Amino acid sequence: MNININRGGDDYFFNRLFSYLTRKLEDEIKEMTQLRGNVYLVETSKQRFILKGYKDIRKLKIQEAFASSLRKSGFDQSYRFYNQDKDPLHFEGSFYGCIEFIEHHEKPFNYGMPSDRAEGVELLNRFHDYTTVLHPSYAGMLPKTDLARKWLHRKTEFTKNIPIVSSYINKGITEKLLEWADFSLRNFADLKKELETESPAILHGDVAHHNFLRSKAGKLMIIDFDLISSGSRAYDMLQYANRILPFLDWQFESLVKVKHLNKWLDSEAFLFGLLYPADILREWNRLVRDRNHLNPYSLAPIVEMTVSQFQQRTQFQEDVKARLGF
Repeated sequence: MNININRGGDDYFFNRLFSYLTRKLEDEIKEMTQLRGNVYLVETSKQRFILKGYKDIRKLKIQEAFASSLRKSGFDQSYRFYNQDKDPLHFEGSFYGCIEFIEHHEKPFNYGMPSDRAEGVELLNRFHDYTTVLHPSYAGMLPKTDLARKWLHRKTEFTKNIPIVSSYINKGITEKLLEWADFSLRNFADLKKELETESPAILHGDVAHHNFLRSKAGKLMIIDFDLISSGSRAYDMLQYANRILPFLDWQFESLVKVKHLNKWLDSEAFLFGLLYPADILREWNRLVRDRNHLNPYSLAPIVEMTVSQFQQRTQFQEDVKARLGF
């Protein structure tokens, strides 16, 4: 039996959780490794699975049901939960779900690869096709997506963090970031209804590269349903566009060539949404919130992202505004 712990965590908690699982699981635990936070890789005598803790049992049960519904509907590019018909594992205030372990391919999914970007957006579109059908069954259980409200909150938090951010970034850049955020938000909030004319879907809500996983067999999977919500698929596509733009050198014409994204580029609301500096504000807020701005290894990539791409982002803002008639 091996117990692996990422040092820096709570070893005492880990050992007590391990003892609890040893009593509750039918199979002998051979190895257990903390991956991050309250997420663990567990290997028993029969299988490997991901053990993930949830503070809210309702959230766990919705995710279990949703993953099961996806699979039953024919969507086979995600994981399943195990032991859904048994009493939930409950330890120290958290409810634990047992998630199918998908063995990784040797080459991880990478937004820097054109083929991966194309395959990722194709998978996201297929996911939406299935979740549009499932949406009526889950609409009452899920929050409705409100990007304008989310972005306003993010901008407000960033504004409060300006004294810290300005210690590392030129004042002219931070002023521009807030100017872009204000312009985008003001117009997006007025026009977002034009993105909601199609039937709503269940949205993934976090299309970061690490939520796309290529299996050992080569099949691309979409994982992690912590942020699923109800709304227009345009909102996931807007987030996807924001994620890949740095790898397109902030060239609008490159977005036009991306299948499933280009259909939204005739929408003023979508274009105004593209102007919101979501990634920079998100990363600075997270950095300050976790006090990682005091760690040079955490700080350096955010400063680099903010400064090195600034001229490209400025040109992108001008290009999109010109298309909008500003």
